[in-house]
Amino acid sequence: MKLKRLLLLVGVVATTGGAYAQQAPQYTQYIFNEQVINPAYTGSKEVLTINATHRSQWAGIEGAPVTQTLSVDAANKSGRLGWGLNVLNDELGVQKQTGAYANLAVRLKVGQKARLALGFAGGMSQYTLDGTKLRPGFSTTPDAAVPQSRESEILPDAKAGLFFNTERFYTGFSVANLIPFKGSNLLVAAPRRHYFLSSGYVFDFGPKIKLKPSFLIKEDMESPTNVDLNSFVLLSERLWLGASYRTSMALLKKDNPEAYDLDERNAWAAIAQIYVTPKLRVGYSYDKSLNALKNYASHEVSLGYTFFKKDDSRMLTPRYF
Repeated sequence: MKLKRLLLLVGVVATTGGAYAQQAPQYTQYIFNEQVINPAYTGSKEVLTINATHRSQWAGIEGAPVTQTLSVDAANKSGRLGWGLNVLNDELGVQKQTGAYANLAVRLKVGQKARLALGFAGGMSQYTLDGTKLRPGFSTTPDAAVPQSRESEILPDAKAGLFFNTERFYTGFSVANLIPFKGSNLLVAAPRRHYFLSSGYVFDFGPKIKLKPSFLIKEDMESPTNVDLNSFVLLSERLWLGASYRTSMALLKKDNPEAYDLDERNAWAAIAQIYVTPKLRVGYSYDKSLNALKNYASHEVSLGYTFFKKDDSRMLTPRYF
């Protein structure tokens, strides 16, 4: 199948320098755990929490993206210092990234119910390009530009961010791949630097219904700007139901002509999360592309558990963000 072969190779694009670029992982349920995109979110709930996510994108296509994350975060007794740990495994075609990051966030009280946090994450990632999975097609002569073996390299990585929140409002800005580390293996390259801007607000629609619209803008200064528009309702402080629309826009002028090819970059998602108990939550999202891949859905499952809750927690509504 041509489509399957193309997806096996997606993300593996030869440049004039012989390197192969890898994009940042895609998430839908970052809405419930922004630590995966912003280290300043670390400790914002002021409870010890563990979150795990598994995402299968374009299920049924060989080489389609598969991502797993595991994160832990908490805050000290005063709530002024948040700490956390993120572990990531991301596979796309012949590419793979495995990384671990330690997060630290300083949370400042800037109002009676407002906090401003500055966060930093540092860690290591192993980037792998498995040339043994590449298919030569009908040619029997190896292409010198295509690796024939498994190439990998371990590189340091850093992220930074800001996160502001009250009981009802939040906004965050972060930068991933902050320092463009370069390795000695020219066939393996770290993802480009990415910028994330997010915000949301919670409205009351009665004693048991709340509405939370939000957005996320993701920018790498080369590809089209990705924009997520989200809307959720919270029922009885227990069940989140919502939808997301993902599109691309030419917000900034870029030298790459691909940045203005926006016709086939739209998708929508249906998302649900339920608190099975006050400490245990389960989430699921169903994504559908509005392009040639519309017959292949994406699935994302998440689990979250709060190990304990401080009696003097400053955040009266920790579930909203």
